[in-house]
Amino acid sequence: MKKILSIILLTVAYFSINAQSIKFTETSHEFYHIQEAGGPVSCQFLFTNMSTADITVKSVQTTSCPCLSFKWDSKKIAPNEKGIITVTVNPLNRKGMFAYPLSVTVIENNQEVNYDLMVKGYIVPIPKTKEEEYGMREGNLRYKTNQKKYVVHREQVVTDTFHFYNVWDSTMTFTTGNLPPSVKVLHLTKSLQPKKEGIVVFSFDAKIKNDWGSVYERLFIVTNDPERAQKTFYIIAEIYDDFESWTDEQKANAPRIYTESDSYDFGTDTSGKSITHTFTIKNVGKSPLLVRKVKTSCGCTTLKQVKSEILPGESVPVEVIFNTRGKTGNRMQNVDLITNDPLQPKLSLFIKGNLIEIRK
Repeated sequence: MKKILSIILLTVAYFSINAQSIKFTETSHEFYHIQEAGGPVSCQFLFTNMSTADITVKSVQTTSCPCLSFKWDSKKIAPNEKGIITVTVNPLNRKGMFAYPLSVTVIENNQEVNYDLMVKGYIVPIPKTKEEEYGMREGNLRYKTNQKKYVVHREQVVTDTFHFYNVWDSTMTFTTGNLPPSVKVLHLTKSLQPKKEGIVVFSFDAKIKNDWGSVYERLFIVTNDPERAQKTFYIIAEIYDDFESWTDEQKANAPRIYTESDSYDFGTDTSGKSITHTFTIKNVGKSPLLVRKVKTSCGCTTLKQVKSEILPGESVPVEVIFNTRGKTGNRMQNVDLITNDPLQPKLSLFIKGNLIEIRK
């Protein structure tokens, strides 16, 4: 009986010491919409000391966002007395929905106890000017962007849109310039008054491009802009096999490219010589590995011909030659191998180091 009574007393004592002593009227505050242009906004978390002893708010912290700041009274709060924690959100350079947790540390019965609070809402960004929205400029025409990037397969056709804005004080006219076979203009704004927006809708056909790996095409638009009549847009793509159409059996029996090392560091060497390194690649898959294309990062890097078909279990050398003539400082060149490995269709091999010039 004494043992049971002792356990009960210890349990009561434990919960008396560790019980939280303050009660918040709310632990989560919803700001709803905050205007970025309106500057900082604040809310208050009200609480009451429900214990029989004084308490002190030691700190209010968050790791969620540096846009939060806090204010509270660090004096002791007597039993049944109320306290306030003010939380301020600075919306500058922030936008969209947010939910920021914060932690309040309170000294209760000579112990630190943490309380979790939350502020949330939606920050409405400052509307952009046309110059900000159309951040690039070519002559009297501004663009949101003048390049589009895609990852596509060989049978894919991509349709997309470039947006532009006339900053000229006259009406600008537009006609299609010379286009590569893989690019078609589907729609083009024919004329644009000052301070108006226009578009060019285009398609890119990877099958007609008939290439592998990194490729790019240029879309030319001819205008009457006296500063620069021809406008250029860039279409950049990575072209691989259509792996999504593969069956489960094809994927299970796919080739796999492997190399023990994809980087060679030659350390520090003198400029003007050719540096050579041989990598080894191996097909650790179950079907032939097809090397679709080999591409180097610049004309200074070459390699000896690589087999276009590597059988399962077969290893082949890849000899890379870096001509350092005219090159100094830290350099890194790469060779890309485009293959039919669905998990790693592009393997990049790097040769790097520091080149110094010795004066004669």
